[in-house]
Formats: sequence, structure tokens, C-alpha cells
Amino acid sequence: IQMIQEKTGAKIDTTGEIFTITGPPDSVKQCEDAIKELIEKGYCSIMYENFSESFVNVHPSSFPDIIGKQGSVVRKIKDELNVEVSIPEVPKGSPPAKKFKVSLAGSVENVEKAKTVINDIVMY
Repeated sequence: IQMIQEKTGAKIDTTGEIFTITGPPDSVKQCEDAIKELIEKGYCSIMYENFSESFVNVHPSSFPDIIGKQGSVVRKIKDELNVEVSIPEVPKGSPPAKKFKVSLAGSVENVEKAKTVINDIVMY
């Protein structure tokens, strides 16, 4: 919330059950959009310089390798490259050969690095 306030110039009052955003109209709109994006995606684009979103198609059998023991691998990718990594739930009864999108978000350069890391993990 503090980062959103700093980036947009709007003020967010979080007392009570309803958030109140105040400031210049453009700042309020940008702040509102960032909060909605944060709720929907778990991150917001204004957190990153040169923002990019991408994905890698991965077979669910590779998810444990990407996640690692107790989340160690995915946490390392997130921390080292400063990217968001979202691994989808696999619905029961999905076709055995179906691949799912592992979503990535962050700076353009780091998203590309994360794609390479995940593709390398999946290949070996």
C-alpha cells in the first residue's frame, strides 16, 4: 500500500472496512487500478520499471521441479530475479498431455531470464 501511495501520489486511508483514496483525479485512478490489479493478480505493474508479463507452457509433471522442496526453487527464482511467478492449479480430469501457463511478471529483462530458468528446469 505504501509503495502504491509513493508511486501514484495518492493517499490511501485503510481505517475501517472500506479503503478511501484521496488526491488528484489522475493519481486516484492510477492508485485504484493498482489496487485492483494487486487483488486480481497478486502484484501490480507499477511495482516494476519497464514492466512485462509473460508465460511459459509447462506440463504439470514439471511443477514439483519448478516449485522445489518447500517452495525453495520458485522462491529463489522470485528473490534472485525480482519477478512474480504464478503456477496454476491443475483441474481434476484435465487431459494428460495438456500444458498449463506458468505466469511471470516483472521487468522485461528479468522476465526473460525467468523464462530461461523455467525452460531449463523443464528440459532436464
